Amino acid sequence: MREASETLFDNICPSCGVGNPSDASNCIVCDRDLSETVLFLEDAFFDLELTQDELVEYKKNFYRTRRTGKVVRYTLKDMEDVEFGHPVKRFIFEYHGERVVLPLEEGNYERLKETLEALGIKFRNFE
Repeated sequence: MREASETLFDNICPSCGVGNPSDASNCIVCDRDLSETVLFLEDAFFDLELTQDELVEYKKNFYRTRRTGKVVRYTLKDMEDVEFGHPVKRFIFEYHGERVVLPLEEGNYERLKETLEALGIKFRNFE
């Protein structure tokens, strides 16, 4: 008798939020190309998508229940003075002369830090 294999739907689509199998190249619902997404994080105040070239912030409403439709894109090569902050878990950088501060949940903080390091993004760590 063959053993049943388990499919994990942990590859979240940045467009529609549906979980996809980890090896999916396109979303099973909206058909978005998932191959460009390096990391996707669902956080309290926003969702973050990291690609090879940019960080995309999908803003959420005050009640944190759904996205507002506001999307902010940060090109990785234009980010300066990147740091992971202390005493709370924050991702901080300068972008076109403005300071951007993104508070992150513990697990997302660690995953983003590891992924940016793997992409070769240099940052200061204040822990």
